[in-house]
Parts: sequence; structure tokens; C-alpha cells
Amino acid sequence: MTIQLTTLANGFRVLTDHLPHLGTVTSGVWVGVGARNERPAVNGIAHFLEHMIFKGTESRDALGIALEIENRGGEFNAYTDYDVTAYYTQMAAKHVDVSCEIIGDIVLNSVFPEEEVEKERGVVIQEIGRYADEPEDVVYEALRRTAFDGQALGRPILGPKENVAGFGREHLFDYVSHYDPRRMVYVVSGNVDHGTVVRRAEALFGHLTAKDDPFQETVVNKGGAALLKRDAEQVHFMAAFPGVGTEDSASYALRHLANILGGGMTSRLFQEIREKRGLVYSVYAAPIQYVDGGALSFYAGTGPEEVAELVPVFFEELRKARDGVTAVELERSKEQMRFSVGKSLESTMRRADRFARTLLRTGEVRTIEQIFERIDAVTPEDVAAAANRVFAGPMAVSAVGKLDHLPSYEDMQGMLKAA
Repeated sequence: MTIQLTTLANGFRVLTDHLPHLGTVTSGVWVGVGARNERPAVNGIAHFLEHMIFKGTESRDALGIALEIENRGGEFNAYTDYDVTAYYTQMAAKHVDVSCEIIGDIVLNSVFPEEEVEKERGVVIQEIGRYADEPEDVVYEALRRTAFDGQALGRPILGPKENVAGFGREHLFDYVSHYDPRRMVYVVSGNVDHGTVVRRAEALFGHLTAKDDPFQETVVNKGGAALLKRDAEQVHFMAAFPGVGTEDSASYALRHLANILGGGMTSRLFQEIREKRGLVYSVYAAPIQYVDGGALSFYAGTGPEEVAELVPVFFEELRKARDGVTAVELERSKEQMRFSVGKSLESTMRRADRFARTLLRTGEVRTIEQIFERIDAVTPEDVAAAANRVFAGPMAVSAVGKLDHLPSYEDMQGMLKAA
């Protein structure tokens, strides 16, 4: 096992992933709050903070931060998800000291200069506009808005333009107050010494104190349709059904169901809709999972007239899954998932991200052997049970494009229930 974990007295966790054969490291802080911890009036603030945290601290300006990283050949990046925000660098292992110090500086000492807030506001509004021009992003946001209606999970991570236009320094300082040491983990993956990293983390983060729990709602799955007419060459169609949380006993059965239905070129949807009928270029399934719930989503892109044929075939394949999957299909899915996990562990960034997210969600670190055990423990009966559980729940659908030939939501419900 390459992993070592130390928890400081204040609850801040330090995780190292020792890979002595590598010359580079990924180093960063993962925080267990994100867009699902925003109330409607500040939707988008977690993502705006991700942009602003690089814009200057008490001792460095934005250019100074960039130069300290790039003068050493490194890269600095971040991302915002619904349940986690991450800030990380990738550098040569010999520069891990600098990486650790800068990560600590930006997370703890960012000052959010007023002039940078104004400039970055425009950048984020441009980013929102770019996504609004992409039909696949629009149909996905419409699906989430419908499946998680009235919840933070149904609102876009970027937020609406009107919110971003009103964000000020006070909103940023208020949101970063959620950065409780008990909801943070510092991860270094690469050629590092655990004891050295712990001492550095203790010096940087050991003084932090506990904060109040952030706003968060329980996942509630809703049904309905969001149909957005556009003059476009393709119809982008999505559907979602209630999923299960990452720690639910059916979690891996759901992942296998998604893989067998829409996970690759041998998946049922790909074979039936693309290979046999030539109705789509792209069709896939993807689980959306959080600790307390989620959804199973599907996507297909087709022509405005072909959608009339695609939708019934799509729901027929979902109905068939309720009758079960074959042992051959399940074994192929297990091989695919094992390969995917193994491949992810070839990258220090993906290793760090996997270990950090699992630790934040579950409080534990899992070995690859433990993950494989969960993948392999699923039976065909488990997958059939997951299909019946998922497809019995409320269905959300979304579509973008010329929708004259799209069956009605009520007809789709009937297709799913048909014998």
C-alpha cells in the first residue's frame, strides 16, 4: 500500500501516495464543499471562488503566483463540483516544498482584490455564455434542473449571469468560511516523504478551527420534462432515473447497469441504436452519484425526424434490462471497470483525486483490491434488481432541438411501462 494518512488535532487530514519511481508530484487541497452547498441567491459562488483564489494573497499577486509555479515548469489548476472543490499543482518532485507553501497561501490567505473581482466577473459571464451555446451542455443542465427540481443539485455550477454580476468580495469571504479543517484533505501523490508533508501541513493548516456545517439538502429525485426548441441539425435527448448513493449496497450494481446499457461499443444501446439502426453518432449512460443519492442518466443525439424511432427503441432497451443481464455481459463490464480503475491509477492527478474524494465522502481510503472486490461481488441478479429499482422511480427527460417528432412525455412513460 502506497498510502499513508495522518489526521491533525483539528481534523485536517494529510494523505500521501508514495510513488518513488516518479519524478513528478500532484499536490493539492480538496475541500468537501461545492455547488450543492449554495443557496439560490449565491448559486455560482463556489465556482467564482475557484477563479478568484488565484488572484492574489497577502504576500503574492496573481502574476507572482503564476511565476512561482511556471518558472519551475509546473502547472496550477482547480475545479468545482457539486460536492467538492479542488486546488492543485503538478510539478517536479524536487519542488514539492514550493507547491505545498503556495497551495496553503492561496487557500488560507487570498485577499480577492476588488479590481480582480470586476475583471473575473466578466470572464465567468463569458464562460456561462459559451456553455449556453453548446446544446449538449444545455440539455444536461435542463435534465439536472428537472431531475433535482428546486434543489442545489439542479442548479448549474457556474450559476446564472445575474448572480455572478452581483458577486462581491463579501460573498467570497463568506463562502470560504465553509472551509472547515474537518472537511479538508491535503494530498500529495508522487515521490514524497509522508512525515515531511505532515510537518508542512501542520505548520500551514494546523491552526484552523471548526466551522458551522454548510447548507446542504437531501437528494430528492423528481420527474418531468424540459423540452427546449431550437433550430438545430440534431435533437439532443436525455433521460434520468433515481440512482443510489456511493455507499448504497446497490452502488456497483448500478454502475454495471450503466456500463452494460451504455458504457461502450458493445453496450446494448450502442449496438441497437447505432450499429443496427444507424440512428445516432453518440449514445451513452452515466451514473450521477453522491453519498446520499443521485441519478442514472442517458444521452442520445439524433436527427429531428429520427427521434421518433429512437425514443421507443431506447425505452425498449431499458425495459429489457429489468428482465436481467447475462453472465457474459456482466463479466465484460467487470473487466472494463477494473481496467478503468487501473488506468486511472497511472496518473498522479487521478490518483490524488480518487483518494481525496473517497476520503471526503466516506472517511476512509480504499485500496485497489477493495475496489475490485466491490466490482466483482455484483451478480446478474443484483443488476436486474438495480434496474427494477431505478426504472420504477420518477423519470426526468430533457431535449434540445427541433422537437416536432419527439414523443410526448406521457407517451415516453407508457413506453417504459409497456409489457
